[in-house]
Amino acid sequence: MTVTQVEADEMLAKAKEAIRKGVLSWQSAVRQDEHVVAVGDATTQFVLSFTRNPFEMKAHFRTKQTNIDLARVDNQRQHINPDGERIVGPHLHWFKEGFEHLEWAESIDWYDAQQPLVTLYKFLDLIHTRFPLGIQEDWL
Repeated sequence: MTVTQVEADEMLAKAKEAIRKGVLSWQSAVRQDEHVVAVGDATTQFVLSFTRNPFEMKAHFRTKQTNIDLARVDNQRQHINPDGERIVGPHLHWFKEGFEHLEWAESIDWYDAQQPLVTLYKFLDLIHTRFPLGIQEDWL
């Protein structure tokens, strides 16, 4: 199943909340998947996957039912967009109609591997998602 750019933009613009009933303990070097729903529309569901280590933080946001990629933040050295534009350093991938795997990216200046929680919160703001009881880093 595919979606249009308008549909993807609408999904990204919706206010969303994590389903979890407690504080998220964000563990280092472990991929974590969190289920997220649109506020006021429990049928519109998403999966937020994220991981961190001392050198990078990654986050990926997609639809739950159809597994359509909507956004991803990367700290790769470079990314080449389909039009040949070269992005150097951390970048943000957004859904673009006609491309299934977030092939397009834009440079970002807010990524900080030394402050993964700050970086994650910025990504969550961009995709309009919140954890009602918060997130804490687990350093174990």
